Amino acid sequence: MIILNKIFKIFSTFIMLVAGMTACQNTTHPPFTQKQKQTEPQIIIEEESTPQTNEQQQTQQKDEHHEQTEQQTEQQTTQKITESNTTEKTKSAPFLYWGESNAQYWEKLQKVAETAQLFYNDNGSRFTLLSKGGKLYNSSTAYYVTTNYFVNNGLLEKDFTDFDCDILLLKGSDIAEYTDIDISHMDMGIFTAMKQPSGNKMMICSPTEKVASISEENYKKLLKKYQNYHGAIHILSPQMDEYERILNFIRVYEGNYDKYYVRDIRLDSKYAVVTFSSQNSANNIKQYVLVNKDNFWEVAINDLHKQSNLHYAVNSVLPDFNLNLLPSYNIFFYKNDMKVDFSDILRNMIYHELIEQQSQVQYICSTTNYCYIVLYGGDRYLGKKLNDDWDIRKVKSAIDAVDSMKLDNQNAPTFIVLDE
Repeated sequence: MIILNKIFKIFSTFIMLVAGMTACQNTTHPPFTQKQKQTEPQIIIEEESTPQTNEQQQTQQKDEHHEQTEQQTEQQTTQKITESNTTEKTKSAPFLYWGESNAQYWEKLQKVAETAQLFYNDNGSRFTLLSKGGKLYNSSTAYYVTTNYFVNNGLLEKDFTDFDCDILLLKGSDIAEYTDIDISHMDMGIFTAMKQPSGNKMMICSPTEKVASISEENYKKLLKKYQNYHGAIHILSPQMDEYERILNFIRVYEGNYDKYYVRDIRLDSKYAVVTFSSQNSANNIKQYVLVNKDNFWEVAINDLHKQSNLHYAVNSVLPDFNLNLLPSYNIFFYKNDMKVDFSDILRNMIYHELIEQQSQVQYICSTTNYCYIVLYGGDRYLGKKLNDDWDIRKVKSAIDAVDSMKLDNQNAPTFIVLDE
């Protein structure tokens, strides 16, 4: 009985415990349930934006900066590779394709050549524009002509300031020696040249077109053709064999075998300048320039006596001619001063008993201010016009007469003095 009571108590207690747990599960607690519903979404949000510690933030910033740096480096590397490939392609491109893809350089070269050609045509003689070493040289300023000169004088736009090109004055036929292009028909004229901006050849352009591209070595050879030193200058005397030999070449050129009154023959190893007249007309003075080709003299200029600007006239035809070879006088400036009537001179000589009669005179040549007389006996006289009368005096030699005239004027008409 006692055992049954204990069992009953235990069973009752178990029943009450089960009933209590069931009651707890069925009981609702709104505040707690609401709190749990609010907490669950907050956990999810905190997983996405949970505040981090300073160490975590620094670590994340470093990682992000490292990723950005890697991306920038990768972009820069890709850009450099692309630029490098582009540059390599440009450098290795054939010249013709390079020129077509950089037409602005050809256009500028042609524009400068056009401007320089007009400048040369309009001012060549006035400014004595010369080819000096193949490049355009302004004797009036003693400087080579550049694009900046044209810009400063309003002949080219400001865009051409410091445009680095050579302005050349040379013969197209000389350029033709270094290219397959037929430009031998081009006479003396203006060209421009510059080195390829991305190559090693020289671009050469005329006022009307692209001309050629030649190597830098050939370009130097081209300009070397225009160096004007051809050895020392010598003044020949009538006793030298080459003196008469040159006169014979002139006789062949003129187609006659006249005897000449020679005033001066001077030469270097390539060119000669001869001042002379026929004995039938001593006051009709001519001046020729001859060139030596394979030891044969040929007349290159036959009218130097008609030129007002000797340097320009010679250089425009013979750009490698040494201008120091020219005499100091210019016959052109005395063309209206040459006397054809010598009666006043002869009367003066007779009056001062220098001669007895006119037939004693072998040679006479005169301007309005100077005269030179040689007698058959060999006596020589130099006359200078003083006021309205002649002061005629005996001289020892032709050299003495020339020196006396140059004391008055370095450019005096010493061509009236007969060579001896």
